[in-house]
Amino acid sequence: MMYHSMQYSVFTDTDWLFPDSSHSSTSSVELAAPRGGHGAAQILCDLPEETTPLFSWENGEGPEVLLYQLLPAGVNENTSADLMTTTDYETCREFVTKKAPFDVYDVLRPIDEPLPRGRSALYLCAEASPQTRPGTYTGALRLNEKEVIPVRCRVSAAQVPPLGEGAVGMLNFFDYDNLAVQHAVEKGSDAYWELFRQYVRAQLQMRCTHILLPAGEAVWDEGVLTGFDFTLARRAGQISLEEGAPWLCGGHIAHWHAWNTSEYYPSWDQKTGITTPEGYLQIQKYFKQWQGIIRENHWQGRMAQALADEPQTYNDITYRVLASMCRKFLPGVPIIDAVETTNLGGGIDIWVPKQDTYEKWQETYETLKEAGEEMWFYTCAFPAGPIMNRSMDLPLTASRAVMWMGALYRLSGFLHWGFNYYIGDDIWHSACCPHKGALLPAGDAHIVYPGPQGPYKSMRFEAQRAGAEDWELLEQAFQRAPEETENLIRSVCTSFRDYTRQGSVLLEARERLIRLLEM
Repeated sequence: MMYHSMQYSVFTDTDWLFPDSSHSSTSSVELAAPRGGHGAAQILCDLPEETTPLFSWENGEGPEVLLYQLLPAGVNENTSADLMTTTDYETCREFVTKKAPFDVYDVLRPIDEPLPRGRSALYLCAEASPQTRPGTYTGALRLNEKEVIPVRCRVSAAQVPPLGEGAVGMLNFFDYDNLAVQHAVEKGSDAYWELFRQYVRAQLQMRCTHILLPAGEAVWDEGVLTGFDFTLARRAGQISLEEGAPWLCGGHIAHWHAWNTSEYYPSWDQKTGITTPEGYLQIQKYFKQWQGIIRENHWQGRMAQALADEPQTYNDITYRVLASMCRKFLPGVPIIDAVETTNLGGGIDIWVPKQDTYEKWQETYETLKEAGEEMWFYTCAFPAGPIMNRSMDLPLTASRAVMWMGALYRLSGFLHWGFNYYIGDDIWHSACCPHKGALLPAGDAHIVYPGPQGPYKSMRFEAQRAGAEDWELLEQAFQRAPEETENLIRSVCTSFRDYTRQGSVLLEARERLIRLLEM
């Protein structure tokens, strides 16, 4: 640690920083990045005056470096030990990082103006392209005329494959209405679509392979369903593919009224069950139009389709009826959904059980995998407690290690519902969003923040991105040394509930992974 006119210290990117964090004893930045991946660090500064940090590599050669100011976000309640959130800290203190309410450095704001006097936190990220020459690069982050932080980055020969060419799929659900509300633009306007383009780029940077499209909007004439308007879906798909998305995913078209009921209803009609003759004709009309949009835009082979969220034991048969309609009118389009049952054989192509659901019926799901079924997993607010998730009061390591569990169970993708589902009046200070009379765990509904020109990323975003890169490398390692790779993962986590809370443990395992791939 250096003491001149200012105080600063360096931290890894695997543990949270808080506005009241104490300084560390580390005063230099040591990064490690595979080709096609990134390495990052956090820097805590107490600035005696306004300053603009500047970074440069020696001889001007090195990976691209991005520099952000970390902004605090407020966690208003703690994650509950069993469901949603709690104000009773004693019931959750064993697995949360801090007693709520508190602020945590989660928001990444690009530095486009001088940092103010006082405490600041920075995020420095080195991104190595696939063409970056392996080796060690040295540089410096200059805080002012006197204070210079040495930076070293070792770029390994190991390579994260380009998006869409790897083994891991990813989908984060996107809220098209919230985009308009949070940025105060008209839905479907030029300004709206330019912002959407920025959000697509963020999803792709996080290694999302599938971009969720909005469902078609029902058109009624004097109570008669005449068709559907796919204007938004068409434009969203065009922009997503222009930006390099490997695949698109059609939005949900049906829902259930209550968890323990058997019927599904079209999203546009609360009274007509899909298993009725009228319901079938409505679904038929939808899929015929949607098929026309897919063919018109040459999206064949680039599409998946979500039907209805979380089919479970009460409605699994009805879901398969809906799936049969989809297969009739959208042949060749794989069906993907979050599931809460094992009884969907023939009705789904990409199974996405929640992390605890997978472990509950692990034997059955593994049998399905062995039979050739594609198996992802997902996280959301449930279950709460110590299980791995990307909540802001859980260890930041969990947001990254959850991807290692995907590798350990030999799953092939990850889904989360909340990319930008901002709920409530102030997500900047109240990250626990209201939901059905309770509060969602902090950050569950969003992993980006609505900045003035587009999305601000988060530390959880970066942790998930790093985890996805790790997962791709772990899949490569399994091909070379399966037993050693499994043991390496088990040094980080053995189940979705049993994982290291220490970022240093994960980084040590990642270094061993890199060495394994470089042998």
